[in-house]
Amino acid sequence: MYNRDPLKYYQVLEVSPDADPRTIKLSYRDCAKKWHPDYNKSEDAMEHFQKISVAYDILQDEDKRLTYDLLACAYESDDFPQMDALSIFKDRTEAENPNVRVVDLQYVVGKLIRCDKREERLICSEKQAFNEIVKCSLSNWLVGWWGLEAFVANCRALKANFCKTGNSRQDNLTLLLHNALAYHQEKKDAQAAYSAIQAMDYALPEQRKLLERYIAKLNCQVPRPVCWRWRRLKTAHLLVPFVLVMLFLSFGVNSTFGSFRQYMNKQHEVTYFQKVTFNDGNETFDDVVVSKIFDVPVNVYDETMLYHLRDDSKVMYGPDDKFDVMTNVKKGQTVRVTGFTLNKKWYRIMLDNGEMGFIKKSMLDKGYGLPVPAESKILLIR
Repeated sequence: MYNRDPLKYYQVLEVSPDADPRTIKLSYRDCAKKWHPDYNKSEDAMEHFQKISVAYDILQDEDKRLTYDLLACAYESDDFPQMDALSIFKDRTEAENPNVRVVDLQYVVGKLIRCDKREERLICSEKQAFNEIVKCSLSNWLVGWWGLEAFVANCRALKANFCKTGNSRQDNLTLLLHNALAYHQEKKDAQAAYSAIQAMDYALPEQRKLLERYIAKLNCQVPRPVCWRWRRLKTAHLLVPFVLVMLFLSFGVNSTFGSFRQYMNKQHEVTYFQKVTFNDGNETFDDVVVSKIFDVPVNVYDETMLYHLRDDSKVMYGPDDKFDVMTNVKKGQTVRVTGFTLNKKWYRIMLDNGEMGFIKKSMLDKGYGLPVPAESKILLIR
């Protein structure tokens, strides 16, 4: 329950805040007579009489009383402003903007063995609030972890910043009520009404009645206020960690694929000059220089990599029809597969004489075809 009489004006006149004007007037007469220095000789009579006069000056005037009652919704006695000299709270660019709100942000900077903490209460537009939240979040996520004390403080700050966004009811009520009265004092009633209408969103039921009276007194036609998208602003707190996580994942994925590509390029994709060792100790090298391929280790005793030609075909110097023809191979001839391209459209094969070239996979069937000549280098019989 808020304090409806922070300066004790009603209390001094011995009436309730709901008292009607006639009751206030009658009570003032009784109190003034009771405490007038001519009739009351106590030491504090003059001081009390002056308080009664000040209170009645405010409460007997309809506009002043409404101003006091509205300010009582926003302020306590220790911070109550001067009622007839209210200054407009402006946004971050020092511009008058009736569509402002209060946003509280906590900043943490870690310094290994200690940390710097500060809290700022910002008055800003929604766009400014979004920018400030992102900047604060970026700062905290980048420099708020350096040290154990900073780590703990930053965890608390991140949680507080997220939870408090959109939940500062009293702060926003104070801001909008104050500005509504300040705009009116500067004869900017349209802005005053706009601020007062927005304050209704933060007011308690008994406070709304005062605001309704104030808005009616202003008698201004104003556009419907633009509602703040508090969920969007809450999401702004998550934007920086989301980006950092995505960058981390992207780096990790790229590193993984990079390692894969490197592995494929350096380990399994071999250039030509492939050495083949035969059982008699002799060696041969494939002298065709083409693109990189997957290598299939050559074992001249292994029959699992033997294939045969489906039809007469041309063996190319490289894995593409654009390469020159190395030789022609008859249907059914048995060959050994020693590698293939990444897309497996072309197979590298070894012929009986030990030469290697490329042929389309579609021209090969697995297994023996025509018998392998005794002098063939693709297969040696133990």
